[in-house]
Amino acid sequence: MKALFVTLFTLLMATSLMANKKTAVANGNWSTGSSWNPGSAPANGDSLIIPFGDTVLVSGNNGLNNVVIIVYGVLDLSNNGKLTLDALSKVFIQTGAKLLGNGASDQLKIGSGIKWKGTDGPVVGSQYADNSTTGFDPWTVLAVNFQSFYITRQGSNIQLKWSASAEVNNAYYAIEKSTDARTWNQIAQVTGAGTTGVVNNYGYTDKNSTNADVYYRIREVGTNGANFYSAIRALHNSNNTVTNIFASPNKTITIDFNSDVKDNVFIQLINMSGQVIVRKEFSQASYRLIVDAMSAGSGVYAVRVSDSKGWSEVKKIAL
Repeated sequence: MKALFVTLFTLLMATSLMANKKTAVANGNWSTGSSWNPGSAPANGDSLIIPFGDTVLVSGNNGLNNVVIIVYGVLDLSNNGKLTLDALSKVFIQTGAKLLGNGASDQLKIGSGIKWKGTDGPVVGSQYADNSTTGFDPWTVLAVNFQSFYITRQGSNIQLKWSASAEVNNAYYAIEKSTDARTWNQIAQVTGAGTTGVVNNYGYTDKNSTNADVYYRIREVGTNGANFYSAIRALHNSNNTVTNIFASPNKTITIDFNSDVKDNVFIQLINMSGQVIVRKEFSQASYRLIVDAMSAGSGVYAVRVSDSKGWSEVKKIAL
């Protein structure tokens, strides 16, 4: 038996990419249009949601292709119900939800194999089945999906910024710091957003950090006490210091340094959603670097300048 690890975002994408989404509106029959919103019976390509508290009864033979079924309530096949789905289809039984049946004639088939019969007993979530499983296997929703995580030095302070999506029962973020990437200490706590499917931005400033080499990571803590870690980010001593970053009307970005750059320098232009719009690497020494940003639209961006030793600085500009 294998476990499937997915984020809430992945599951939402699975439903949003389907041609049609239908949600059961009350206890009712699978093949009755009035049981669903919009008001039509399940069809090929549908994403089918059975909410918590609702029971949908399946009777007789029902064949569908390329569907995703997500059960928060009860899917009941106990009236000689058969669901025959093609190899592209998936069934998710959420935590606390159930798939019910009585006898061997109550069946769920995906692809060429029967994944479940009523004689197997109830399926209680969280479990899933698709063409690759032999029956129903457990699946786990990861508590958070880190979209980005940056650290920058601003004088004696270090600014941490991260964004996350698909937060599930997120209690808080613990900021952890190390000087050797082995021994970690929690230095702060930032309240999380609970459960949400949107991208949220977070930040924290570590003031008066004088360590030559410093490492940070973010530990997400769920309301059930579960932990999920971000990647580790590091800052090291460097003589590179940006004195000025500015944009020109012709959509070029100029970066001035207070000394000759000896290491490879990496420039990233990042929009306010955390997407990298322009990425450029410079390998030759220079006091001034110029980056073409013609591919970026008008708006506010962050320019991140970094080198191969872990140093970086970030500044907001308007194009």
